[in-house]
Amino acid sequence: MKLHRYLLFFITTSTWLANVTVVQGQALDAFSAKKGVTINGSLNASTTSYAANGIESRRDPFAWYLNGNLNINLFGYDAPFSFSYSNQGKNYAQPFNQFRFAPSYKWARLYVGSTSMNFSNYTLAGHMFNGVGLELTPPKWHISAMYGTLLKAVPFDVLVPESYSRASFERKGQGLKVAYQDNGNTYGVSLFHAKDDGSSLPYIPDDATITPRENLAVAFNVRQTIIQRVFVDLEYSVSALNRDVRGEKNAFDSSRGTSNLLSHFLSPTNNTRYFDAIQAGLGYTGSFYTVQLRYERVAPDFITLGAYNVVNDMRNITVAPSFKLFNGMVNLSANAGMQVNNLDNSKSTDAKRWVANVNANITAGQHWVLNGGYSNFSNYTRIRPQTDPYFNNPLDTLDFYQVNNTYNGMVMYHTGDKDRQQAITFNTSYQYASDRSSNDSTGPALSKFFTSNLSYAYSLPPKDLTMSASVNYYKNAAAGLSTTFIGPGVNINKQFLEKTLRTGVSAVYNVTEATSTVGEGQAIRTNSTLFNTGLNINYSPKSKQSETTTDTEGRKKLFNKQTHTIGANVSWVLRGATVNQRGYNELTSTLNYTYSF
Repeated sequence: MKLHRYLLFFITTSTWLANVTVVQGQALDAFSAKKGVTINGSLNASTTSYAANGIESRRDPFAWYLNGNLNINLFGYDAPFSFSYSNQGKNYAQPFNQFRFAPSYKWARLYVGSTSMNFSNYTLAGHMFNGVGLELTPPKWHISAMYGTLLKAVPFDVLVPESYSRASFERKGQGLKVAYQDNGNTYGVSLFHAKDDGSSLPYIPDDATITPRENLAVAFNVRQTIIQRVFVDLEYSVSALNRDVRGEKNAFDSSRGTSNLLSHFLSPTNNTRYFDAIQAGLGYTGSFYTVQLRYERVAPDFITLGAYNVVNDMRNITVAPSFKLFNGMVNLSANAGMQVNNLDNSKSTDAKRWVANVNANITAGQHWVLNGGYSNFSNYTRIRPQTDPYFNNPLDTLDFYQVNNTYNGMVMYHTGDKDRQQAITFNTSYQYASDRSSNDSTGPALSKFFTSNLSYAYSLPPKDLTMSASVNYYKNAAAGLSTTFIGPGVNINKQFLEKTLRTGVSAVYNVTEATSTVGEGQAIRTNSTLFNTGLNINYSPKSKQSETTTDTEGRKKLFNKQTHTIGANVSWVLRGATVNQRGYNELTSTLNYTYSF
């Protein structure tokens, strides 16, 4: 019997058992008129129009969206339902239009429609699917299962070159996770399987690079307290990947072997390769400090079809202490470690990274907050060219060094009372990076970045008025290019008619100067300006409650509040002309309506 049949049987049986268990564990009056039936939710409709003058349009001139959320509570059972629909869905391989239904009661929840679940970073990790899922969380247990479509079939179109990058086979997936928790200790296992339908595409060009794949990923995780204040956690994952279920040997697989710690037991086949990932930690929790030592290793080419992206071919070792001093007024944390790649020595380059950062957060009295940090990121790469067998003169090995240092700080002063509040905030950061190769006789190439922001906020709560102003400054210098950016901004928000009418206006003006060096020290300067202003208005009249009703026991009940909100937003961008580009302007308008009940 196939895996998905077991999972479907498991989901059906578990749902029935959950309902039986809940019925037996609850008093009969939980399903009487005392709970009743309540409905609440919201519906939102919006339209967006766009126009540009001086440049080609960067988005569709008109778009509309419809979103809804509905929750039905039936005698204690929650059954939420949501959907999204838009005329923009036709532009994507995975349509925007979708729905989601997630009824729940006590520790049981069922997912139907478009949703996502997370088992492990290396099995099922937040990938969207359209199908069914189940979560059971009785005391000390966490059981999850899913079955559905991860990818829809997107056919090739020989007349549209972009279709080659969007084409995909239909992909079905199913998974199961079981975890047990007790006194802070956790023991769990997760299983995920996905397979492409090779017959879901009617036509596959000869130059197409995609193949129907199949993947089985398993993860084991443990968190255990060894002695008081000392804990260890471990997760080990193995992913088996068949890159072509049609049985055709893949050239990439032919040239690369399996990379995992159990290679003697998980030997590769013509099509299937085995990869693994491990992450472990050892920590100690003291009265005012915590220290953790972590190790992570992800094999080269590690892939799970249950995640959109997994960083692979790396080994990372870090130590992370943290301290809380003076009753939490001073918080210090640090992190230091080293990361390397090319674990199987199959690449022509090696890279080593050293990372160290320190952060401090200080709360001084009632008015001052200070934050500062420093990080040092170093990267070392060794390039090892291959020897030419027909020309016996191998190239020299090349060592390449990169160093990035970043400083950042924040100072905030705030004061006021219930009638008037003020805050002044200053943020700044400075970063410089350098790189240098072993055969470079000149000095290292440097690039410097400096940013700062000064803002002032003033609010009058009794008048429902908030105002803020800020100045931004940015400067970067690299080889042959220097850019300076400066600009002020203002923002005003005011509420009227007993807070039912909310208005806001904002404006930002930026000036950018770029200086580039060409030829023999010749400098070329270009200036550009950008003005952006916006206006938003939202009106939401006070809600009215429906008439009261009386239940079977004579108690009065009120229907949910109903609210209507109408909003509009207008944004105008004006870009000044430069030597190389003419000026342009863009106007974007949005109108939306929301009904909540």
